[in-house]
Amino acid sequence: GAACLPGAAASSSSARDLLETMSSASSERGRGKAASKKTTLDKIQAMEKQRLERRQQMEERKLELREEEKRNAELGVVGDADFVRMIAEWREAQPASAAHLAFDCEAGGVARGKELCICVRKRPVGKREVAANDHDAVSCANPVVVVHDCRHKVDGITKYLANTKFVFDHAFSELVDTERVYECVGRPLVDFVVSRKGRATVFAYGQTGSGKTYTMEGIQRRAARDVFELLPRDAAVGVSFFEIYGGRCQDLLRERARLQVLEDGKGEVNVVDLAEERVADAEALLAAIDRGNRLRTTQRTQANDASSRSHAVCQIVLRRGAETVGKLSLVDLAGSERGADTRSHSRQLRTESAEINKSLLALKECIRGLATNETHVPFRASKLTMVLRDSFVRPHCRVAMIATVSPAVSATDHTINTLRYADRVKEKPTNLVKSNNENEKPAKPDQPPRRSLEAARRSLDSRQGGRRGSRRDAAKDPPVASVVVESSLDAPEMMAAAVKSRRDPVAVVADRVAAPTPSPRLDSRDAADDDLQVVQSSVDGEDVDPRIVAELHRTVDSLFEEEEALLTAHMNVIQENAELLTEEGRMLQQVQGESDYDIDAYVARLDAILDTKDAQIKGLRLRLRRFADKLREEEARSQQIRRMPMF
Repeated sequence: GAACLPGAAASSSSARDLLETMSSASSERGRGKAASKKTTLDKIQAMEKQRLERRQQMEERKLELREEEKRNAELGVVGDADFVRMIAEWREAQPASAAHLAFDCEAGGVARGKELCICVRKRPVGKREVAANDHDAVSCANPVVVVHDCRHKVDGITKYLANTKFVFDHAFSELVDTERVYECVGRPLVDFVVSRKGRATVFAYGQTGSGKTYTMEGIQRRAARDVFELLPRDAAVGVSFFEIYGGRCQDLLRERARLQVLEDGKGEVNVVDLAEERVADAEALLAAIDRGNRLRTTQRTQANDASSRSHAVCQIVLRRGAETVGKLSLVDLAGSERGADTRSHSRQLRTESAEINKSLLALKECIRGLATNETHVPFRASKLTMVLRDSFVRPHCRVAMIATVSPAVSATDHTINTLRYADRVKEKPTNLVKSNNENEKPAKPDQPPRRSLEAARRSLDSRQGGRRGSRRDAAKDPPVASVVVESSLDAPEMMAAAVKSRRDPVAVVADRVAAPTPSPRLDSRDAADDDLQVVQSSVDGEDVDPRIVAELHRTVDSLFEEEEALLTAHMNVIQENAELLTEEGRMLQQVQGESDYDIDAYVARLDAILDTKDAQIKGLRLRLRRFADKLREEEARSQQIRRMPMF
């Protein structure tokens, strides 16, 4: 028993050591767990602290934004304060605006492309924009115009500017008044017309409500004053004012009397029955212009109480005897945003917009042809370019275009479209860039493929070469007006014609009423189709089939012709019925008031009158049915186009 005691003591000591080791390890594990718990808690507390700091920063930022918006409101500046500040900082970093120089008309013909001056004018922010909290998003620093498209990144929080940059001959900011615009653009053209016996044209183009009519009226007033200040003593001044609306030409100095635009055998374009008033002084000229402006077709829109829906052309002509020694054309174009509205549910808006689209496309190609000295200018593609033929094909002519833009951020898309149209008017479009990095070099926009355009021009030249003989023959036989429907008002003569031809009188009357609309001469129609082909070739690069667009334009043209013919035929039927009604009244008076009357003659004449009326109704129904077919064709064509090509 004594021998076992040392072993027992050793075993007990080992057990104590083991217990101490286990206790120590347990204590260390407890301290590790405590340390781990403490670290997680610290992280949670740190995250909570950061969250509170961010919330505090956001509250401070909101307070700063409210204060900034309050200061902006005191200055008359509305809109998102962040975007307003970003635009202001961008403007501060840009170089100063260059000086505006007058249009050098004398350089035209010497320096290539100097016959053309392209300007942009930005109007101030209006009351409507202030009420709608719509801030300024367009910057003008001559000759540069930049449109700031205010956007958010994918996170929906971060804001940035996508800047689209253009360069023009002039960029007039909202601080430049109309007098300065006229001195740079209008006054040189007036001097060119008076002193150089030239042809000059000023176009005002832009979105509805962008200030184009305001700008044009200011130029009209100043031009009227300067024409008489510079006018030679042996010259006289005449003024004409007409509009082109929905394919129709209307005289604004004769209560919207209908006019016809015809091309004679010599290739000269004539506006038939257009009134030209002789004016003795600037006051009389301004009175005529104001009278025409009041009669112009307008419509109330969201952007403007009196939105222009037509192209208005005011022509001031200088004459020395029968000779024309100068012409100044002032053209206020229809609102550019209507040109894309071809899928409207209203047929009137569809056809109106298709006509505006075609005329603007044709105008662009005609001005390009002037600037690039093209051998052929497609002026026959629209009525607008036909009546302005002198502005494009004569060797001594100058053209200025003033594109007006709205500063509102809500109108950014329309503003960019307006600037792109003005930019594409020249042979080589000016620089354009859409980038958030202003250090990048401006990239040129996609240009229309010139190869197809040149091919269309070559095809046109070859076709015209084969028609030269017919053009000379056409000089002896002027074209027939395309909207006149011949119809006699004398029913007995109509019946006599039927007897001579041994035809049924009813058929004679019906044929006259339902006669197809006389078309222009074949060579003129072919030339117009060729010009339309040239215009459509310039939009091949767009996501649009130009053939479908061309078919729509042709359909709309024929629709306008059929409509005019239907209205004319209807008016003729009313006039004939009035004559017949008067005759019927005399017949009844004779039968009822006279004792000696020929009842057989009464019966025969009444039967002939009823046959005539029946024939008139049948003929009018045939023409009405033909017009209805054109309406259905137009609707089908318009549904094939998802988007009209860019101007």
